[in-house]
Amino acid sequence: MQWSRSVPRVLAVTAIPAVLMVSSLTSASGQEATGATGASVGKAVFVLDSDSGRFGGTRQALTSSSTRVSTVSSYVGQASDSQILSAGGQKVIADTTLASSPVAAERAAWAASSRFVDLSWPDLGAGRYTVYRDGVRIADTTGHSLRDTGVTAGGEVDYKITGEVGELGHTWGLTATVPRSDDAATLAKTASRIEAKAKKYTKTTVVWRSFIRQKWATVPTKLGSVSGCKYTKGYKYKGDNRGFSSKVTGPSFRAGLRGVVYWTKSAYDLFPETGWTQVYNAKTGKFVAKRKASTKKIDFTTKTRFDGKTRAVHGQIEATDPFCPKTGAKRAGIGVYYDARLARNGDFYVSGKYRQAPDSEMYLYGYTSATKHSTKAVHQSRMKSLLCLSQPMCELGTIGNNGGY
Repeated sequence: MQWSRSVPRVLAVTAIPAVLMVSSLTSASGQEATGATGASVGKAVFVLDSDSGRFGGTRQALTSSSTRVSTVSSYVGQASDSQILSAGGQKVIADTTLASSPVAAERAAWAASSRFVDLSWPDLGAGRYTVYRDGVRIADTTGHSLRDTGVTAGGEVDYKITGEVGELGHTWGLTATVPRSDDAATLAKTASRIEAKAKKYTKTTVVWRSFIRQKWATVPTKLGSVSGCKYTKGYKYKGDNRGFSSKVTGPSFRAGLRGVVYWTKSAYDLFPETGWTQVYNAKTGKFVAKRKASTKKIDFTTKTRFDGKTRAVHGQIEATDPFCPKTGAKRAGIGVYYDARLARNGDFYVSGKYRQAPDSEMYLYGYTSATKHSTKAVHQSRMKSLLCLSQPMCELGTIGNNGGY
């Protein structure tokens, strides 16, 4: 099933009830970075200039150590792009797949030797960027690059960088392939290894789910008195009774969106879903009614043409309580919007906002067969308060924050 509706880039505000739903360092840019306990982070030398999308570009032609970064060779593949770079006698392999994005905010890259990985991302003006290695926070920095020496030769490392700028959250995900050694032949083989791995991926699936962690939930008095919904005082609603789950399908949720991008064809798929809203008598526990919310305002679409390497997408969820009136008082509800650049090699960029109730989770799955896939957790957050479902009582959250409140 393929959908192609256009989606307005504003967060939904349609009615929905509460129940539906260390050491100081200096980066290459001269900004302070604070390493987490035991983290090995320092100043990067191989820094991407996000304005030009090149290492050693206009702004970063000379690093703070006056070491010029030059390109030894470039590898333009069918599924990824990489380069061998040189600076101060040191050679590295660098992935430039996201760096070639036409949108500067999406450009991020890594450069690796057998002893370190240099990370670079756009300087969007965030007060702080947080860097995670394999899900563990390793540094906070006001700059836009750093070096991680806590890597193993011949291995792979998953990084996530998050930052909040204005009213948007920004998240970059990079998977670095660390060479076994730094000689030219090994670096060339590493470039081939990166391309071969990327070509194995046939599709990428993006999943967002909003769910109620508790087994049961009731409507807060403040919401019930103004909502105009059918079941408020004296009723309880069945929750999803679970924590975060990285399963592609199966876990219960209130509203969800699954979008699929294919790397061998231009088609894409949209699977909008809502869970059953089940009402019970709060005193007796007797079942009262159940309905599903509409999926008409849950959408996923591609924004760029197919090229087999990267694809820009947009997703949006606006869920409406089936037991609330279609018109009346303006209320908030389950809502999210995001823009993303997906790379076939598993790298990504995501920005967006969401309503901070109920709990939320976002994952990317890179498929190499019908069932086998890699998994990346983009966003996980516990709800701030059920009162967040009332528009005046909650600020929007930024996609990418990791953990609860």
